[in-house]
Amino acid sequence: MLTTETMPTAALRSFRYLGNEVRIHADLSDTGGQLAVLEMHSFPGAEPPMHIHDDADEFFFVLEGRMKLISDGVEAILSPGDSAIAKRGTPHTFKILSPSLRSMAIFTPAGFEDFFRALAGDPPPSHEMVGKVAARFNTRLVQPASAR
Repeated sequence: MLTTETMPTAALRSFRYLGNEVRIHADLSDTGGQLAVLEMHSFPGAEPPMHIHDDADEFFFVLEGRMKLISDGVEAILSPGDSAIAKRGTPHTFKILSPSLRSMAIFTPAGFEDFFRALAGDPPPSHEMVGKVAARFNTRLVQPASAR
């Protein structure tokens, strides 16, 4: 079995990010850059701060659990089978409302999956490091994690 110690970061398909489990089903290399498909198993307290993707749309699809998506100031509760999109340039975040959340995230175009790869592993990176890496992927943090 390959681990984060033996597999090149760009090739990671399954790993931990901020205490969550991430599985990449399709990335830039699979889709010619058109989209990336990620499955996330997330837990309360590990949600992202409010942020903006300057060059990617993010589509959310809930498999298990419940979440509150806040996108451009509008709140939506998503349950299994529900979906929503945060268009590029739109401030968004989410809050997990159940003991855990399994969801799919689709980014179009692809590329942002490498943000998660860059920060993979334990212990989780600092908020400052998350912000620096996000900037490399044309994403801005617009609210500190503690302000959620």
